[in-house]
Amino acid sequence: MADEVKKRRPAVKVLHTLGYTDNAILHQGRLDPGALLLTKLFRKSQLANLIRRALAG
Repeated sequence: MADEVKKRRPAVKVLHTLGYTDNAILHQGRLDPGALLLTKLFRKSQLANLIRRALAG
């Protein structure tokens, strides 16, 4: 879904959340450059930090 949104609105920031470990694999073993990934279970402070990074970057 994020890929479709980015096609239509390239400036949109995307934060991925997964239920896997930090070694989670996306896109054939790699995260896209600049991709933000938050693995579950996460704290509200971690979510807030990544949202700030996404909006700033």
